[in-house]
Amino acid sequence: MGTAENPRATGRRRFLIDLAALGGAAALGGCVRRGTGGGSAKPALDRLGVQLYTVMDQMRQDFEGTVEKVAAIGYRNVEFAGYFDRTPEQVRALLDRLHLAAPSSHIGMDQLRSNLEAQIHLAQVVGHRYITAPSLGRMEVPTTADAWKRVAEEFNRIGTTLKERGLGLAFHSHSGEFVDVGGGRKGMDVFVAETDPSLVTFEIDLLWAEVAGEDPVAWIERYPGRFRMWHVKDMRELKAAQAQQAAAFRGAPSQRAGQIAPVGSGEIDFGRIFAHWQRSGLEYYFVEHDAAQQWPGGSLASIEASYRYLHQLLA
Repeated sequence: MGTAENPRATGRRRFLIDLAALGGAAALGGCVRRGTGGGSAKPALDRLGVQLYTVMDQMRQDFEGTVEKVAAIGYRNVEFAGYFDRTPEQVRALLDRLHLAAPSSHIGMDQLRSNLEAQIHLAQVVGHRYITAPSLGRMEVPTTADAWKRVAEEFNRIGTTLKERGLGLAFHSHSGEFVDVGGGRKGMDVFVAETDPSLVTFEIDLLWAEVAGEDPVAWIERYPGRFRMWHVKDMRELKAAQAQQAAAFRGAPSQRAGQIAPVGSGEIDFGRIFAHWQRSGLEYYFVEHDAAQQWPGGSLASIEASYRYLHQLLA
């Protein structure tokens, strides 16, 4: 997605296209558990999940065994980013055996544009609620309000088709969506405002919003109910990453800065953000750690540390 995108978005995009991943999503709304009293200060822990891209190094070696290990840690939800040639029936059987749900799957825009019916069928078999576009694919990040309006129009069209089939469409944000498009507005402002809330929701990546110099809470308050899913990830040396991203927005060459870390071991104030979960319309929140295989102990150790932290924070 150009200099404003996160460091591994291009590789991830290629990965998604190559795998021709399955789709996911189902009817919008009504799945937020608010506790026995009709309201809760914290989101339900059974809505916690993990984006399996985080353990992709393990998935390549042992697909079924890795999903089993994810379930053994305690996660009850997973978000897919490829199925390694397994049939949707095989994936569904694995999930059922492990008592897991897969409410969302990341599907490249190329697949949604060229092969939507197949993605809908796969999503219905596996049991997803949302098909989530992880980026705009091979498009460059729009830099004008009109260009963002055209993106929103496409998402409304796709979202209409999915809604007719009982599915929902979501978009996963990075940093590039927060580029200034004039008039005091960011690209994300236009994207959210121009999409129909009944057709399109957003999966805000809390870290990449922070890296872009944005406050996720401010966006949640500005557009209540539009961020029904979150990616929860952390970073050390956040200020360095923010400075790099600000330079990239000004056209400077993109350089890697900051160190993504298990949730709770970096600098993001998750307690503050989670206090606004109801305003967000939050339904699912997924741990993610880019390049987790490089973390001491490996990717499985990373998601276990994140799981422990979030259980302590939200219990």
